[in-house]
Amino acid sequence: MNRIWHIFAVPLIAVLLLWRISGVFNSNSEASYPAQPIQVVVPYDAGGGTDNFVRLLSKAIADHELLPQPLVVINQPGGSGTIGSRYVKDSPPDGYRILCHHESIITAKLSGSVPFGPEAFEPIVQTGGINLLVVVREDAPYQSMRDLLEAAKQEPKTLRFGANLGSPAHFTAMKLEAAHPGAQFNLITAGGGQKRFVSLLGGHLDAGIFSLAEYLAFRAEEGTPPDKNVRALAVLSAERLPSLPGVGTCLAEGIDVTSDNAYYWWAPQGTPPEVIETLSQALLSAWEKEEVRETLNEWSIAPEVSQGESLLQRLEDRVSQMEKFAVRAKSDLPNFPLYAFLIVLALIAVVIVKSVVERTAPSAALPVEYRPAIIAFAIVIAYVLLLQFGLVPFALATIAMVFFCGAIISGWQRQRLPVLVEIALLAGLGSEFVFTRIFTVALP
Repeated sequence: MNRIWHIFAVPLIAVLLLWRISGVFNSNSEASYPAQPIQVVVPYDAGGGTDNFVRLLSKAIADHELLPQPLVVINQPGGSGTIGSRYVKDSPPDGYRILCHHESIITAKLSGSVPFGPEAFEPIVQTGGINLLVVVREDAPYQSMRDLLEAAKQEPKTLRFGANLGSPAHFTAMKLEAAHPGAQFNLITAGGGQKRFVSLLGGHLDAGIFSLAEYLAFRAEEGTPPDKNVRALAVLSAERLPSLPGVGTCLAEGIDVTSDNAYYWWAPQGTPPEVIETLSQALLSAWEKEEVRETLNEWSIAPEVSQGESLLQRLEDRVSQMEKFAVRAKSDLPNFPLYAFLIVLALIAVVIVKSVVERTAPSAALPVEYRPAIIAFAIVIAYVLLLQFGLVPFALATIAMVFFCGAIISGWQRQRLPVLVEIALLAGLGSEFVFTRIFTVALP
């Protein structure tokens, strides 16, 4: 039986090792780039402003054959956009997986949500300025931005404001609070635009910040029941928007707050300059197409672009502006990684104490067979911590976890170790291949 297992396992492991180490399935010469479809990771749900924007440009690139291969949109929501951005950051720098993300990539680091920011990527190009709105449900009692802020002042921490932790909306909400002394929102992480829209209609949010593209997509026709529709309370730009002539600005109400956003395209750090240039030119060419400009005009997305030195300067300026509010962008969530680490320490302490007790009072000790299970559980917790902090690649951490758990449970029997090594390699490399290449699931 073992011989049959080895016959199948060893060749498969060899193929997976070749794929993982030498990139046999991804090896493409620079001259032929792109030789396969390019994944564009959108770190939010389908149907939101970022998703719609990316699909608009990817369609233009395909329709006009601006690249020999298509852009394939991959939605990787979660963690206020940090799961998708981490997924791209840790991807091979070959130009086949890129990211489209707005300025959350800056604010996420400033708020402490993730330890990386723009410096962990190669910026490709910035396309479009995003107009932001404060939106409420149609039947909300607030008729102006000042009404909303006054309600937040009269009953602090009760008005539920949708602003994902570490997002530009989060920083904008803090600006609004600072502009109306005493006002305090109950900031709630509500996911992408689609989820915030559903939460607003469902009464789980009282207000939230949406892009103009999201608002125009979600706003229903006149005559829709008030509890099934949304209303823009104020725009956060310096001037009124042509597409929403009846909606005033915060500045017009005497609230000294403006805020905007922008879409940026990113590649993993180390991506060759010629690949960056190819992607940049394709995106800029799509940007100039008539159908793209018409749609952008409908969404009131400013037709501004920047690349190269001007893009780097823009990013530096935005970081400088947002750092003023970074000190307040703290999470109220428990520090789960710290708690998990303390649990591991506690379990190790339990094992040590048990060992001492067994020597001094064997009759009072727990059964010896409990020890492997406790140690294996501690290994699993350590495995989760390593992935959480990004200290070890997924495949390597999985290989080590499977091997050591198996070895401890089997009592470190020599005759079983070769099979355990094979199982561990198949589990680590195989799961990484299946999830990343077949199901395109983001792994830590």
